[in-house]
Amino acid sequence: MSNIDDEIRSKTEAFVASLADVIRQAALEAVSEVLGRGSVSSVSTHAAPASVQAKRGRPKKVIAPAAKAAPVSRPSAKSAAPAASVKPTAAIKAAPAAKGPVSKKAPAAKRAPGEKRPPAELVKLTERLGEYIKAHPGQRIETIGKALSAPTKDLSLPIKKLLSGKKIRSEGLKRATEYFPS
Repeated sequence: MSNIDDEIRSKTEAFVASLADVIRQAALEAVSEVLGRGSVSSVSTHAAPASVQAKRGRPKKVIAPAAKAAPVSRPSAKSAAPAASVKPTAAIKAAPAAKGPVSKKAPAAKRAPGEKRPPAELVKLTERLGEYIKAHPGQRIETIGKALSAPTKDLSLPIKKLLSGKKIRSEGLKRATEYFPS
């Protein structure tokens, strides 16, 4: 029984090795075509893996290096495409700039982590928040943040100031908290 197992194992290893060689040969041909080097030296398609070869006493196969050719410009990593679809004579073009509406508003200045907001900005946001809650009672912080285009973490201090100043009141707990004018 072990003789049959050994024979099956050796035939399976030989099949896998030949399949790997065919795949390797196809990859080498595709790469050489892309690089414009012409043909690739032939690789034996019936060689067994190194572990099987060592058992059989055969030397490992050696792939001969491709003939040297003139340097060829290679595509950058950003514009790399599958080897089968790249043509060696095709020129690589830069991606066109995205067209769309250009924002006229200057981006908000980024603060360093832990840096406080300017008091004027905080007062302004608190007033906007108070006015919004008066106009739209019963909304949650996520909805208010989307409407004011402000992250909810930036709204937590103004909410606390409005609650402590008794300008608004809240109902509910945690994420289900709704805010109403007082």
